[in-house]
Parts: sequence; structure tokens; C-alpha cells
Amino acid sequence: MLKTGLQEMNAPTIDRSTFLSTLPATSADRTAALWIVGASSILFALAVPFASIPLSPAPAFVASYQSALAVSDIITAVLLLSQFSVLRTRALLWLSTGYLFTAAAALVHALTFPGLFAPTGLLGAGSQTTVWLYMIWHGVFPLFVLGYAWLKEKDGGPRIRGATSNAIYVVALGVVATMAVFAWIVTAQHDLLPVLLSEGRYTPTMIGVVSFVWSLSFAALVSLWFRRPHSVIDVWLMVVMCAWLFDIALSAIVNVARFDLGFYAGRLYGLCASSFVLAVLLVENVRLQARTV
Repeated sequence: MLKTGLQEMNAPTIDRSTFLSTLPATSADRTAALWIVGASSILFALAVPFASIPLSPAPAFVASYQSALAVSDIITAVLLLSQFSVLRTRALLWLSTGYLFTAAAALVHALTFPGLFAPTGLLGAGSQTTVWLYMIWHGVFPLFVLGYAWLKEKDGGPRIRGATSNAIYVVALGVVATMAVFAWIVTAQHDLLPVLLSEGRYTPTMIGVVSFVWSLSFAALVSLWFRRPHSVIDVWLMVVMCAWLFDIALSAIVNVARFDLGFYAGRLYGLCASSFVLAVLLVENVRLQARTV
């Protein structure tokens, strides 16, 4: 015990002000976030009346969107995991896992999307595969944000013991295994799933499913708001969840079919949601390096 105590006393002190997950949000952070949410809300309101206007199918857009989304989420997850390896907080590990999951979901969704790599999609996809993957993808990520919100505390929340590399390997394998199970359900067990999409248009069952998915994102946003004090990453996660709500609303609620205006506009919001935290992480990394030069 004496040896352990001496090791803890001699351990280098971590400057938590250099990490977005523990750095307190400033008025400038809140102002920037409010401006972005305000502008996004105005654009959303302008798009809603025209969301059901049919547009030409553009599989190339879907492929580019899914690829950019997956790359962005993977980079975000890696940057968050690098912070976790120092801070060792469960909240940060949980959030990193959420971004890994969205990257995996985006890749599987692209592989099964009809017309991208095969007329009906790869992996034995059926007519309901991609729409159910979309619901899983957009329903699971808010659960990770909810978990992050409840695990975090002023100093980052509870920490793990042992090697952080082991925890990272476990969550990475867990994400792959979980996504494999979901992919198996929506492909091999496709015929057992309720019909959400019929002849390219949404069914009444879709309303209940997407409303539940949307409510999960709203719950995540509210939880983040009330779990104070807010760090920089908390503020931008709230911006992410606002964009996520707009994405779901345009892509699956106020629109009526694939490849209408809402379908495309919603995915642009999804790309923005994927980019906000990444952009802030990259900017802060540059600032940190500038201080050390």
C-alpha cells in the first residue's frame, strides 16, 4: 500500500483544462453553438414545406454521404479515445463507443443500400433492410449520448482501472459484434420485421417507430442540458443532437419517400451532426499544439 501511495504521489499531474471533456464551456462556446442551432432551425423550417417534393435518385450522393460520415465518425472516435487513454473516464469511453457504432452502422447501411453496390444491396439485403438499419443507427447513438450524460461529472465522472488499451479493445470488438448481430437480424431475419417501406413510400408503422427513435434523441438532448456544469464537448454534443433531430425529422417524418427533398436535406443535417464534435476536437488540438511550440 505504501508503494502504491508513493506511486500516486509521484505520478504526473494531468492538466484537465486541455481536454474538451473536462474544460468548462465559455460564453463564446455557448454563443457559437446557439448561432449554429439558430441557423439550422431556420433552414429546417424553410425545408419542411418542401420535404415531400420528389427529386431524381442519386446513388452517388448516398455513397459519398455514407463514406464521409463513416470517416468522420471514426476520426472522432479515435480522438475521443486518445483523450480517454489519459483521463480514463467511463463517460468518454462510452461516447467514443457511440461514434464507433455510428461509423459501423453507416458502413453496413451503405453496403445494403439498393442500387449502390448491387440492385438490391449486398449482404442478402431485403426491401426493409436499409430502413431498419437507419432506425437502429439513429436510435442507438442517442442511447450512447444518454449514457455519457449520466456518467459524466464535473471532473469527467468515474474512471476505469487497469490498462486503457484493454477497454478500447473490448469496446471495439463489442461494436463489431453488436453491428454483426443487427446486420444478421435485418438480412437473414428480414421477413420477420414489420414493413416500414412499401414501394418506396413509408407505411403507417413507420410513424410509430420513427417517433420513438426521434424521442430518444430528444431525451439525450434534454439530459445533456440538465447535467451541468457543461464542458466544451457537452455544448457541442447538444448541437449534434439538435442536428440529429433535424436529420430524423426531414429524412423519415415530414418527407414521404426515398429521394425526395427531405431525404437529401436530412442527410446533410446528419453529415453536419457527424462533423461538429470532430471540428471542435481538431481546432482545440491545433490550439494546444500552438501553446506548446
